[in-house]
Amino acid sequence: MARPRIFTPEWAAALRDAINAPTGDREPVRAWVWPVALVMDRAPELGYPDDVAVLLELRRGECIAAKVLPAGEVTAPFIIRGEYDTWRRVVVGELDPVTAIVGNRLHLEGSLITLMANARAARALVGRATAVPTDFPDPPPVHATSPAPTPDHA
Repeated sequence: MARPRIFTPEWAAALRDAINAPTGDREPVRAWVWPVALVMDRAPELGYPDDVAVLLELRRGECIAAKVLPAGEVTAPFIIRGEYDTWRRVVVGELDPVTAIVGNRLHLEGSLITLMANARAARALVGRATAVPTDFPDPPPVHATSPAPTPDHA
């Protein structure tokens, strides 16, 4: 089975299924009652010529619908916007979404107070994206490592 490319209709559907999956602790997810849009800023070099959004219609932790829209058409009480590299790190589990918002790596349109009061639910929902086998249009990042020291042979 092919892995869906991030921020595509197939990926949105897989994210919906991951949110609705009866695995793990569902209690924090049930606390979230608002629609949320995940917006990725344009990245034409990666095949995203315009800002793109995944709108998640959520009710008590159940994802009723997930659809991809042009970012300009999205209306939701919570819109979380970021660059491709940041979303990539969130989806692979390297970056906590709430930490990314507080650290200004992801930008929130909506109530920060409500988000912080429901941080466990927000983390659980966005964390479900890590369960989606995702295809990324760029090669995996190479983490710089220092070469092993070599002994002097004088």
